[in-house]
Formats: sequence, C-alpha cells, structure tokens
Amino acid sequence: MLCDLEVTTIEEATAVRRLAHEHPEWVAALEAALAVASRSGLSDAEFAGSWVLKELESRAGRKRWIPNLRLLVTYGILEKSGQSTRGGRRAYYRFVNLAATQDALEQIRAAVAVGPRRSLSFIGAGAAVAGPYDVARRSADMPYEPRSWR
Repeated sequence: MLCDLEVTTIEEATAVRRLAHEHPEWVAALEAALAVASRSGLSDAEFAGSWVLKELESRAGRKRWIPNLRLLVTYGILEKSGQSTRGGRRAYYRFVNLAATQDALEQIRAAVAVGPRRSLSFIGAGAAVAGPYDVARRSADMPYEPRSWR
C-alpha cells in the first residue's frame, strides 16, 4: 500500500513537470483547479470545469477560455468523475493525488523563482560592418535565382 502511494506520487510529479514543460500556459489552469479543489478541504473533492474557469478569470482579471480539462486528464493529473451533466456541457473532475500535485507545483514554482527573469536584449556584433562578413550591404550584389517550380 505504501509502495503504491510512493509510485503514484512520483508519477504525479513527473506528469506535472511534463505539463509545465510541454504546455506552460496550462500551469495557471492547474493552479486554479488546485485552488478550487482545496476550498472543499477533501482530498477527493469533485469540481466542475466551469468553476476552474471562473477561478482562472478571477486570478487573471480577464476572461480566458479553455474548452475543458481533458489535457489534465490525459497527463494523469485529473480524472473525470462520473458522467457529464447538463446535456454534456458540464463535467466533474477530481485530482488523482492532490497532495503530490501541490508538492510538484511548489517545486516548479521554486525552480522558476530562483532568479529574476530578464527580457532578451539585442547585441549587435561590431565587426560585421566591413569586410566579407557585411552581408546586409552586399546582399544586392549577390546573385540569386530561385529554383524552378516545375
């Protein structure tokens, strides 16, 4: 039983890291789902996808549309609980392992918060203004004929 819990925790942490790497825009949706689920205080709390949208909107201060939470189900972070209601327009979800997801998300936040992010700045190379490396000035003199499309 303890071994199963440890394996689930490792799988959950891996799934959260993969989600953050492959779909970083979904981390905010995952945080909103955690907030909605943690309000009930139960580890297997069920919540609707529309509740996550409302939480996401209140956090961002603007409307943000995600059609459903199936991506989080695909990664194994959430599981759908029961059938959809309201004519297929509302689905209820629950976390596979709420505590492991929270821990993994905190580790990701800590790794990102290590250093302040700076915007990229353009650095021009000064040696490229003359000589054979000055492609911009010589581009008009270079012969170019596109390949035939036939």
